[in-house]
Amino acid sequence: MKVFSLEQAKAKILVVDDQPENIHLLSNALSDRGYEVKGVVNGEMALIAANSVVPDLILLDVAMPGLDGYQVCERLKAQETTRDIPIIFLSASNDLIDRIKALSLGGMDYINKPFQIDEVLLRINNQLELQAAQREILKLNIELEQRIQERTAQLEAANRKLTREIKERREVTKLLQKSEEKLESILNSLEEVVWSADVVTGKLLFLNPAAQQVYGRPVAELLDNPDLRLESIHPEDRDRVELSLASILNQTNNIEYRIVQPNGEIRWVWERSRLIYDDAGTANRRDGIISDITERKKIEEELSYEAKHDSLTDLPNRSAFINRVEQALWQSQRNPEHLFAVLFIDLDRFKIVNDSLGHSIGDELLVAVAEVLTDCSRTSDFVARLGGDEFTILLGKINTIEEGKIIAQRIKNRLTVPFCLQGHTVFTTASIGIVVGNHKYHNTAEILQDADLAMYRAKSLGKARYEVFNQEMYAETKELLEIENDLRRAILHHEFVLHYQPIVCLETNTLHGFEALLRWNHPVKGLLYPNKFIHIAEETGLVIDIGEWVLKQACRQLRFWQTKYPQAANLKIAVNIASQQIKDPSFLAILDRTIASTELSGHYLHLEITEN
Repeated sequence: MKVFSLEQAKAKILVVDDQPENIHLLSNALSDRGYEVKGVVNGEMALIAANSVVPDLILLDVAMPGLDGYQVCERLKAQETTRDIPIIFLSASNDLIDRIKALSLGGMDYINKPFQIDEVLLRINNQLELQAAQREILKLNIELEQRIQERTAQLEAANRKLTREIKERREVTKLLQKSEEKLESILNSLEEVVWSADVVTGKLLFLNPAAQQVYGRPVAELLDNPDLRLESIHPEDRDRVELSLASILNQTNNIEYRIVQPNGEIRWVWERSRLIYDDAGTANRRDGIISDITERKKIEEELSYEAKHDSLTDLPNRSAFINRVEQALWQSQRNPEHLFAVLFIDLDRFKIVNDSLGHSIGDELLVAVAEVLTDCSRTSDFVARLGGDEFTILLGKINTIEEGKIIAQRIKNRLTVPFCLQGHTVFTTASIGIVVGNHKYHNTAEILQDADLAMYRAKSLGKARYEVFNQEMYAETKELLEIENDLRRAILHHEFVLHYQPIVCLETNTLHGFEALLRWNHPVKGLLYPNKFIHIAEETGLVIDIGEWVLKQACRQLRFWQTKYPQAANLKIAVNIASQQIKDPSFLAILDRTIASTELSGHYLHLEITEN
């Protein structure tokens, strides 16, 4: 075979950076080293320049207006004419995730800003040498084969050229040896493991020094023992790797697996290999490259964990909980006798703790409650935080609802003990809704909805208790929604009326005034008293609009009586005010506006805060 030297031609380098000073600095340094340099200031110009005159290497800034470096890289790698251009990213970000992204897009290297020009020059030289070596090796192999064939043909054709042929063969051998030595030097400097093995025997023909870092063993030990490399593979991965490498059908191979070092340390690797064929078309060896991806795997595991867990309590989050409920529901649908339970837990008056003691103590309370829930649950149960002060527990397999009640009661009992947080004694309770999951449910949303309804029933019955879901809760919820909708219509259609109850002094039997009593003249249900609707008005905030109407109507009526009947001049009117009205920032302005518009003296208006 014939071999060419690895001398490089004058390399063309494209510098892409939105900072002209960076382009100027790099251009001067590279030009001084004999490189042909072209600089552009954005991604769009980079694509045009790369397609006009294909460079030998691109220095590519990541953060640029318009197309960023990642997008430029993706487009270059998508084009056949530019996909093989080595790209070195320049970035001010030292984040490992950014490095992984750059390399996964096809970048060959990643240099942090501010950069050292000597480091940049060294890395450029390394990449160009590697590219040139690869091209030269390919060229050498082709030319060597041609020369060998020529010499063989000449030897067969004329014996008289034997002496010259031998001499030429010796020259070729020397050239080949020199090429192999240079190639070996390059391979020995790589961080990736490079190997070559006999397809039939499995014996390693070549292994570079990087293998010692990955395998934790001397290279000589691996070369001497053909089985040691496979024995180092994690037992759970070994069969899969052996099957993949042994199959002649797998001409190219990409596989991730684990290597166990002698000290027990586990390294994740990514191996790419391909079969090499002889002139007869027979596969005689397999060449491969192994990259250590342990750090990338650690990052992936950390990101996966964070995506499934609550950052405050370290409990599984909503997404993880829904996934587990889906699994339980799937089991029930396959086996109708399989039952499970979901507990929906909401802390009572948690907002008061947050508002009065601060979010820091509120967060500590959530962490403490998470520990209580975990302690009160069985080891097989799945405790999660949905968000805010809402927690859930999945009982993956139960025989009766009593198992869920026992855990709910256990939680209730534990929460009677106060928490000591930053010197504060904090009491809290929880309202708990319980639902039994079975094959009749279609999805997790229905299960969580029913558990939520049961939890709100527990709150409405006084908090600090648990309730088991039943179908009657649907009817009650539907009725509450109907009343809410009717209330909104009642405000628009003026369906409310006031009844006035006299206030009489028993000692003198004289009339002192009236108390305004709200009634709802419902078009279907007739006259309704406040106990049928006022709690819903308070929950929905409609009590503010209703209360404003009551205040205006009562003041207007008393002023009318005072004007028409002289004997009523000193009568007073009492109006019930909800606490939500007083908390409303506009309440005082509404009160002043009402008194002014009705011309009623504030002396005759008495406001009474309702018990709720």
